[in-house]
Amino acid sequence: MRTSMCGGGSGAACGTLQPDVSSAGNRRERIMGHHPNAPKVLVIGLDSATWLVMKPLLETGRLPNLGRLMAEGVHGPLRSSIPYVSAAAWVSFATGSNPGRHGVYDFARKRAGDYGVELINANMVRLPTLWHLLSEQGLRVGVLNVPVTYPPAPVQGVLVAGMLTPDLRSNFTYPPELGERLLQAVPGYRLEPTILGAVPRIDMKERLQREVTEGAERRAAAARFLMRELGTWDFFIVVFTGLDRLQTYLWDDMDSRHPLHDPASAERFGGAIPAHYEQLDHLVGELLEAVDPRTTTVVVMSDHGLGGVHQFFFPNRWLAEEGYLRWRHSTSAAVAWGRRFFKRTGLGGLVKRAAVRLLPGWAVPSRLRSMTLAWDVDWARTRVFWTTDNGFWLNVKGREPQGIVEPGTEYDTLCEELRERLLALRDPLYGEPVVAEVWRRDALYEGPFTDESPDLRVVWHEVPEERRTHFAANEPWGEHAFGYTTLSGDHMRDGILIAWGRGVQQGIHVERATIFDLAPTILYLLDQPVPDHMDGRVLYSMLDPALVSRQPEVRQRVHMPKPRSVEVFAPGDEEVVEQRLRDLGYW
Repeated sequence: MRTSMCGGGSGAACGTLQPDVSSAGNRRERIMGHHPNAPKVLVIGLDSATWLVMKPLLETGRLPNLGRLMAEGVHGPLRSSIPYVSAAAWVSFATGSNPGRHGVYDFARKRAGDYGVELINANMVRLPTLWHLLSEQGLRVGVLNVPVTYPPAPVQGVLVAGMLTPDLRSNFTYPPELGERLLQAVPGYRLEPTILGAVPRIDMKERLQREVTEGAERRAAAARFLMRELGTWDFFIVVFTGLDRLQTYLWDDMDSRHPLHDPASAERFGGAIPAHYEQLDHLVGELLEAVDPRTTTVVVMSDHGLGGVHQFFFPNRWLAEEGYLRWRHSTSAAVAWGRRFFKRTGLGGLVKRAAVRLLPGWAVPSRLRSMTLAWDVDWARTRVFWTTDNGFWLNVKGREPQGIVEPGTEYDTLCEELRERLLALRDPLYGEPVVAEVWRRDALYEGPFTDESPDLRVVWHEVPEERRTHFAANEPWGEHAFGYTTLSGDHMRDGILIAWGRGVQQGIHVERATIFDLAPTILYLLDQPVPDHMDGRVLYSMLDPALVSRQPEVRQRVHMPKPRSVEVFAPGDEEVVEQRLRDLGYW
């Protein structure tokens, strides 16, 4: 298996590897003579969909379209990437490879030789995506709202960028002129719901529910519009992201056992999440009307699951308590600094309530969640720190500007010490483990960009029967290692997988499927070779034996064209995207 691409090393200058879709040859011949019986694949992404919510809805007949797909096809859990955040997971889906090969671990990455972070973008994906591989083979593709597709790259078809797109005034489509036609055909099309600032949470929840509902309808309308634009297509994907936003903010309204559950709020919003699943089921049914199951395979999937978070773990507060991270001032002085910050920004009235627990009646402004470590860390005495890229970094001498941990024995000893202490950590609410697994990056990932991951990764302890998970928040200003935020739900590692139609078995429960397996399986269903760099495997267990018996799997090496520049944001765009990520709870 190949482990070297794009020159190796840190790959800081290496961008997305895009195929040449401008050449004609046999690809034009295939397109011009597109056969109506050629195999097709439709992927419907339901970001953060979870069996924890879907199963009771399916049992009571509230999701008839998804229930039919399951009965007539296959279904099961879909194991996500580590970390199981949308950026890493969707890119892992698109490339069929682990983050050590494609280079995307989160929505931001730590800058090499610095303590700061920078936003990622599609040009930082170091492997060709599924739709670019298909474009290279002359297949027509449609891509709608997949995260980490901005800036849009040329495809043999159409692409509408998803999460990380600054706004609809930017060049968010391929071809560029498609954007204007889309906005005319689907008035009110938007990228994300509005989640803001210091406003009563009741008002925020009302707006969030309304905008998520409207947004899903417009996303489905956009999908139908793009299908008409294409005329014929071989591969089409649309991702609905509103479910992630609703479950993150409204889980406590649905779950009476949640510590932040407010009966008055629950009376108004307790049914919002199930209602959105029902809406998505209806929209799935509408999209199914555009396909023929004799020629089309339909895949419904989520990039990860989601569950309730009863307490958040604040890694940098814990590191400070354990002596791994040092502030330039005392803890009380650091908190006092935070209070001065709140006062200067006109947000001081929230400080006392936020210091111990965020009251359910208010949404905390995203600016309060955005402070990075650099403002008050004594780097010369800090051995370990946590950043927005979801992992523990050791402050290594020669790698970080003020590193103090010696490479070699000291590094190895500290990694093992941290692993043992994290696995022994218990939350004060239930006395349960906080961390289920701790991985060193070189044991978890394979590929030339493994060194861009934090040194240690954790998998959080989950309690599926309680529909909850532990999770970390990146807030350095709290006084305790455990506490609350405005979020009541967060990611769980297992998402959903449903497949139906051409080439798929019936009534099978799929086990051990991973998000890396979908790209090679889709390529196989489209009778295309699977690149030899992909970590995923073809999911033969879900496929019709008749198809498997007559169609051998072909693995081949893929040509890697010249990468594109990673500098893509216009002045002010990066701040817009950062703010949106904070409002969505990622930072």
